[in-house]
Amino acid sequence: MKQQQHFWEVDLIELVKRWAEDMKTFLLTVLLFLGLSLPVVIPTLILWYLSSINFRAVGGMTLAP
Repeated sequence: MKQQQHFWEVDLIELVKRWAEDMKTFLLTVLLFLGLSLPVVIPTLILWYLSSINFRAVGGMTLAP
């Protein structure tokens, strides 16, 4: 019959290595998500700023005669 493994028999070095690998994957995922969201975030921040100063685009684009 197989003996039950106890929690104090866990290899802590291997556990820390696995945790570090998982954290690396998580942080790379966060970095990738932030990088891919920049084309949406930057225009949103610009429009939010223009809205906060009550910017009005009146008359549209005008060209010189």
